[in-house]
Amino acid sequence: MIAFPISSLQTKGVGVVTEYHVSTTCGSESIDRAMAAGAEQAVDYTTQMMIIKERISFVPLPDIESALKGQFDAVLDTIDVLETERTDINLLRRGGHYMTLQGEAASLTDRYGLAIGLPIASSILLKKQIQYRYSHGTEYWWTYMRADTEGLAQIHRLSKVGKLKSPVEKTFPIT
Repeated sequence: MIAFPISSLQTKGVGVVTEYHVSTTCGSESIDRAMAAGAEQAVDYTTQMMIIKERISFVPLPDIESALKGQFDAVLDTIDVLETERTDINLLRRGGHYMTLQGEAASLTDRYGLAIGLPIASSILLKKQIQYRYSHGTEYWWTYMRADTEGLAQIHRLSKVGKLKSPVEKTFPIT
């Protein structure tokens, strides 16, 4: 099972297309969109309600964490603050994979320059990898974004045949 702790609809759509079981956390206003995008389970962090395939139950947030502890193979954390990192690591089963989109490489290289910032970021990443491998038996990764023509082409193919839907509320001209 994969957890996406934010309402990132395109990511959930990709999870469904690739046959992962997808869970997410989101606010009340996003529950319907998350479920329509393919999430099988959603936790509403504003009301502490857990929705599992249209079944709604009120569960206090600490109990939700206990109920879901160790049930996920991978977590993609798009928020990346200490609280979400701690919670997400605890959701993983041994051998699971935690990935954050934030990392510290960009902010540290912006602050200190490439020659100093990147080695500092690398040492922080290595420390967290060792820490979580020994304390929880999980892998820890940051992502580095790059343009990927093949990946975009695959997303285009999935969208074209209707397997991946990305809701767009408005479009604006580039002028």
